[in-house]
Amino acid sequence: MPKDLLEKEIRSFLKNRKILVLCTSNKEGVPRATPMDFYMEKDFPNYNIYVGPTPGRKVDNIKANPHISIGIYTPLDTGKIQGMQITATGNDRLIFMTQGEEGFKNAQRIVRGKRKLILKIIPEKIELLDYDFVKEGYSRFQVLDI
Repeated sequence: MPKDLLEKEIRSFLKNRKILVLCTSNKEGVPRATPMDFYMEKDFPNYNIYVGPTPGRKVDNIKANPHISIGIYTPLDTGKIQGMQITATGNDRLIFMTQGEEGFKNAQRIVRGKRKLILKIIPEKIELLDYDFVKEGYSRFQVLDI
């Protein structure tokens, strides 16, 4: 699939979803999957995702092991088989912000509700699975490396 069309499909998919599953693991490799609401910057040509985590194991995991995966899917009752996986690695792509820190005020405008902690996720890879792509002559599995 041409890159510009893939980017359009990714943006459309993300625009129509509100919940993700944030997958982390601690330094020993014990996994944790946490459903969360997510937000994106409107009118910006990026894929940055913002979540407002409460302090706990997922935050501790990211700080100890900055490798995450995000799963987002279309419920099966829609009759569609669609899903997305987003990967981000490193402290330059997993940015925690608290009040008074650079970028927090802007992030607070993006994330609904007053938050004490905001995590900005800058994806490095987005994988999109959509069986409808086959009808258009493309592979059902598409990858965007950022």
